[in-house]
Amino acid sequence: MTRTRPCIPARPRTAARRRTAAAATAALLLGAVVLTGCGIKPTGVIESGAAGKVVVPGPGTKGTVYFVTADGRLFPVPDRDQPSQSAAAILVKLLMGPDEEARAAGLETRLPPLDIKKQGASAGTSMLSDDTIGVGLPFKVGTLSEVARRQLVCTIASTEPGYKVVLLGPDADVGPARCDF
Repeated sequence: MTRTRPCIPARPRTAARRRTAAAATAALLLGAVVLTGCGIKPTGVIESGAAGKVVVPGPGTKGTVYFVTADGRLFPVPDRDQPSQSAAAILVKLLMGPDEEARAAGLETRLPPLDIKKQGASAGTSMLSDDTIGVGLPFKVGTLSEVARRQLVCTIASTEPGYKVVLLGPDADVGPARCDF
């Protein structure tokens, strides 16, 4: 006589396999997290001096001198007297070049050197039209680099945002241009 087994449907093994795989994965991840911290020793605070300070001109700031970084980018330096007295006053500050503090920060100018005693009186600004400022300069503007021109345009435009600027030199007139900084 043969024995027959009752026909009982077998439970699928996929659910059990999934649980086992999930438990193994969790154990591996937990182990990896625990082991990643091994060998790292805690350190104390390392003093490195004061935090750097950067003054960025905010909305409504009038009178910003634009100097140049070592890699040739314009860098705004807001006039300490806010708002600046006039476009002519901020122009003179630009033409005199960066002060000692700005030079120590790595700022420079791409404008030709200016002897303020000889040439200062010949630099100035005037309104050429309702939306254009003319900047009279004592040096040739036709041969200025693009960065030097942008220094002048952005510095003057900072006193009257939205205005176009024309550079007026003894050799040529350049512009009108807007500050695209």
